[in-house]
Amino acid sequence: MRTRTHRLALVCGTAVLATAGLVTGAPAASAAAAETHCNIIDDSARPTVSPGDTGDAVRQVQCLINQYSKYSYWVEVDGGYGPQTLEGVHWVQTCNATTGGADGIVGPSTWSALYAPKTACALSS
Repeated sequence: MRTRTHRLALVCGTAVLATAGLVTGAPAASAAAAETHCNIIDDSARPTVSPGDTGDAVRQVQCLINQYSKYSYWVEVDGGYGPQTLEGVHWVQTCNATTGGADGIVGPSTWSALYAPKTACALSS
């Protein structure tokens, strides 16, 4: 009985940690947490974001890429615009034929695509 109680406590404790976002490493766990609306910055705040940038606007881009792709294309939401984010931005820009092409710069056209992507562009999970 004692072993079963300990096992149950371990399973429940892990579930609580995963729900709180304290267990990381698996994209599916992070993706589930990101399923809610990306509200890192106000939706109307859309500064130009470029490779090498850091901060909340980059986190918003990363979150929107994850939301947009339905988690088939997962990007770490870490606030650093590195190679993984660049690849995700290129994917969004190419699929939506944004103004300026796939230049990796998140300007007005790319922000619009992130907030209102073409249905055909969203990847299935």
